[in-house]
Amino acid sequence: MSEPKKRAPRRAAPRQRPKPKAGDPEVTDAKAGQPAGAPVVHAGPVAVHVDSGDVKVVVAPPGRAGIDRRLYRLINGLPHTTTSDRYVSALSDLGEGLGWVAGGIALAVLGGPRGRRAGAATAVASLAATYVVQTRVKPIFRRVRPFVNREARVVGIRPADHSFPSGHTASSFAAATALAFFYPKAAPLAYGVATAVGVSRVHLGVHFPSDAAVGGVIGIGIGTFTAWVFKKRGNR
Repeated sequence: MSEPKKRAPRRAAPRQRPKPKAGDPEVTDAKAGQPAGAPVVHAGPVAVHVDSGDVKVVVAPPGRAGIDRRLYRLINGLPHTTTSDRYVSALSDLGEGLGWVAGGIALAVLGGPRGRRAGAATAVASLAATYVVQTRVKPIFRRVRPFVNREARVVGIRPADHSFPSGHTASSFAAATALAFFYPKAAPLAYGVATAVGVSRVHLGVHFPSDAAVGGVIGIGIGTFTAWVFKKRGNR
């Protein structure tokens, strides 16, 4: 009699990451996968997950009694009119980079040698901050937008990506810092505009105040480095 054939061992199917469920408080981007395992580090509202070398940092939305949420309700709850929303939206859109780049080009054309360096540094800092936050920082951090599962007055488009940090605010503070590096007397105006952009993101209902604050800090760092590079090259 012939011996019975041995069955080949079945290969285990690759583990699929669970897809986000509707109403998941940690997910804004519906195309993103949830962390498959328990966090390796958990401190307060921050939880760090590492799945097959992929690092995701879950930043919980602010608590209802926290200052971040109270400040959000205060700013988002300021009066909304058709006219005011139009102007605030325009300020917000220009703060993403287009307005700062246009201003930098104008300064480079009209401002002489110092204006050329300042204009170039302002434009580069704004674009660099947008790139770093949107493509390098935001994909790591998972924080729900204020309008997900919450009552919020939202004006305009509801972004599909995560909330932390604010790219518009980072871009604006990077440009303002680079400009102030070359023109210190313009610092109050530049930082005032950058702050207004950050506040506009909260008023439009797409960011928490802490998103804007962290974006501003990142922007200041990028703007300082960019201005230092351009000024050093100009001194050669």
